[in-house]
Amino acid sequence: MAPISLLSLLGTAAAMKCPGSSSWIHASAQVEAMADASCADVSEEIKARVSGGWKDPHNGGTYTLLDADDGELTLQRVTANGMFTDKMIFTFSSFDGARASCGIHACSESQGFSVKDFSTNYCNLRNLYCGSTEGCVPVKHDFENSEVVVKPSCFAGSDKDACIVKSEAETALATVATVATPMLRQVPVGGTVEDTLGCVSNNCPMDKATLQPSAMCVLGNCTSNLAKCLFSSTCRSGVMCELGCFDLLKATDSKEDADRFVNLMDCMRTHCPGYPPSKTCVAMHCVAEAGACAFHSTCRSALECADGCVPAKYAAALAAAQQATEVVTEV
Repeated sequence: MAPISLLSLLGTAAAMKCPGSSSWIHASAQVEAMADASCADVSEEIKARVSGGWKDPHNGGTYTLLDADDGELTLQRVTANGMFTDKMIFTFSSFDGARASCGIHACSESQGFSVKDFSTNYCNLRNLYCGSTEGCVPVKHDFENSEVVVKPSCFAGSDKDACIVKSEAETALATVATVATPMLRQVPVGGTVEDTLGCVSNNCPMDKATLQPSAMCVLGNCTSNLAKCLFSSTCRSGVMCELGCFDLLKATDSKEDADRFVNLMDCMRTHCPGYPPSKTCVAMHCVAEAGACAFHSTCRSALECADGCVPAKYAAALAAAQQATEVVTEV
C-alpha cells in the first residue's frame, strides 16, 4: 500500500455520502478504505463489475449503475430472490505521490425495513473493490486495499467471510477434502474426470434450480471418486470447467433453457446408464430431448461448452442434437 497516513484519510471523511432510505428503520454500512491504485482505475473497476459478466460472490445479487458523475458512483443491488433492494454511493479522494492511491468512501443502505443484515450492506461495498489476494475476481484492475474504517449500523454485520459465498459444488469439494483425505492412504490416487463424473452422472440427478447434483448425494455415493479427483489437477480442472458452462444457463432470462438441458441429462441417466453414455442408446431414447436443446442457442451453447470440458460425457448428447437438427433441415 502507498504510505498514506490514517489521519490523511480521515481528513477526507467529508466526502462520504449516503443514498438515504424510504424506511425509517433500516440496516446500513459505511466504509473508508485506501486502494493502491488511481481513483480512475478504482472507479473503472467498480463500473466494470456491475456492467455484466461479473458474478456477485455474495449469493448472486444484481447490481445496477444508477448514476456516474464527477467522481461519484450511485448504485443499486437487488438480491437474487428479488425481495430486497439496497442502494449505495461511492466517492473518491485522490492522493498523489510516488504511487497513485485512492481513498474510497462508500455507504450502503437497505431500502426496506431491516435491522440485522448478515453483513449484506458491508458486502455490497466490499465486493466491488476487493482484489484477487482476498479471493475476489477483478475485471479490469486488480489492486490491494486496506479498510481503515468499517461502520455498520446497530445489529448489522461486517464479516468479510460472509462476502464470498461458495457454491454447493465448491462446498462439497471442501467437505470431501476434509472427510475423505484419510481414505486416500488406502486407495490409489489419480482419479480421472471420467471416473468422477461417471459416478455422479449415474447416481445423482441434476437439480433444475441449481444446475448441480445434490452435494449430499455426491458425498453419499461418490466420496472416494471425488476425493481422488480433488487431488488431481487435471480432473479437478475438468470438473470445474464443466460447472462453469452451466453459468450460461443461469444467466438466461428464462428457466426454459435450463429445464431443457436438465431434461436431456435426466433422459440419458435414466435410459442410458453407464459411462460414457452410448451414442446409439442416446440417439434411440433421447433424440427428442436433444433436439429441444439443440434448437435453442443458450442450451446448445452450454452443451457444446460442456463437451469441450468433458467430451466423454457429452459426445453422445451432442451427436443426438446434431442428428435432430439434420433431420429437420432435410425435411
